[in-house]
Amino acid sequence: MTPIHSVRPVRLTGPRCVLREWADGDVPALHAMLTEPRVLDRVLDELAPTRDEVQAALSTWREEAGGEPRPAYRLAAVDGDRLLGLGTLTVESVPHLRGEIGYVVHPDHWGRGLGTEIAGQLLDLAFGAVGLHRVEATTRPDHVASRRVLEKAGMRCEGISRDHLLVRGSWWDSVRYAILATDR
Repeated sequence: MTPIHSVRPVRLTGPRCVLREWADGDVPALHAMLTEPRVLDRVLDELAPTRDEVQAALSTWREEAGGEPRPAYRLAAVDGDRLLGLGTLTVESVPHLRGEIGYVVHPDHWGRGLGTEIAGQLLDLAFGAVGLHRVEATTRPDHVASRRVLEKAGMRCEGISRDHLLVRGSWWDSVRYAILATDR
């Protein structure tokens, strides 16, 4: 069995964005994105974070990145100094070489292929340098754009998990997607 590899630091360059580690200077832009009403409505399953909570999250993410093996890759998607979104690869199971991806694109950049680019970069990282065998993702059944992103990235729909998440007092179903290293 191939072991999981930890990658530090991460810098992945795509045609329209770079995925990189977070910096303290990213707090204002990340806070603005995470408190944007369209992001809260479609993506976040909790209340809008405060600026202090965003700063604390970045500190936690940096500390988490030092784990061995690295448990998660929480990365800023940027074009120069402009935050376009974020991408996450979480190593869910080391013995089973399984991970999960997630992404958020700032609403000002929706519909331009950035979600697909971020998902593709995360999958390249997962199956390349990290060495995973299976990567999963979930989205809401009614989130057509996110489902399209996952399908364009090569992931296959594997079904629906009913009442999968309790979000602000309501149960949400999740559509489950996955891709294997051998599928690519």
